[in-house]
Amino acid sequence: MRTALSALILISTMFNGAHASDDGLPIKKALKEGTSVKYSMSVDFDVNGGQGHLQAVVIEKVITVDKDGNYTIEQSQSEASGTYNGEKLDVPARLPIRLTYKPNGQVTNIKETSDTTAKSTLIDAMSYRMENLATIIDPGKGLAVGDLWTGSLKADKALGTIDVKFDYKVVALEKIGDIDSIRIKGTGRESDGDRPAQNEFTQWLSKGDRSLVQMEAKWTNAPFPGVSFPVTATVKMTRLPNT
Repeated sequence: MRTALSALILISTMFNGAHASDDGLPIKKALKEGTSVKYSMSVDFDVNGGQGHLQAVVIEKVITVDKDGNYTIEQSQSEASGTYNGEKLDVPARLPIRLTYKPNGQVTNIKETSDTTAKSTLIDAMSYRMENLATIIDPGKGLAVGDLWTGSLKADKALGTIDVKFDYKVVALEKIGDIDSIRIKGTGRESDGDRPAQNEFTQWLSKGDRSLVQMEAKWTNAPFPGVSFPVTATVKMTRLPNT
């Protein structure tokens, strides 16, 4: 009996070791300045009684990582195109933007790179609400596959954001292409407003530095910047090879 129990413990230890280190899976980013990744992005959306599709290539470069763990990413896009109700859309070029985050993953500043002092007319409360709803809040400890945790972000009147509550689960360890990844499922819900938004998402984070590898999201009442109508959308992003 003891031999059988010992064997079971050994097997369990082996499999647990395959899923996580002794300290568990960290969620906090471990980014390095100067690194960049490229993604394909596609968006299918319903708005104002019509259906549309957008696609683009998104490039993200780590600009700074300070000693306290705050980090800034520059995001740019190219090859953007789209349709609405079957008609081709002219998608205007977008200036690169820089997003600064706290170590726990919360965005604190978004600005266009053309003018680092002026507030852009393209960056508004909707931009911050979108970023907030896609946040994976670092729980401050290592996790194992199957673990659940919650998080929240407080409304910021100056930024025009709304209270958000999150539920998360570590679903699995998976390989996306040649990248060992942590698959996390989450839901972010705004708790106030005329049309509180919700984002149900799955994100695959690199096990090495927790950068995004792949993402799938379903948005309800998505607060897309510059759009005054309620938007339902599905968004997919996948890291392109060799990045």
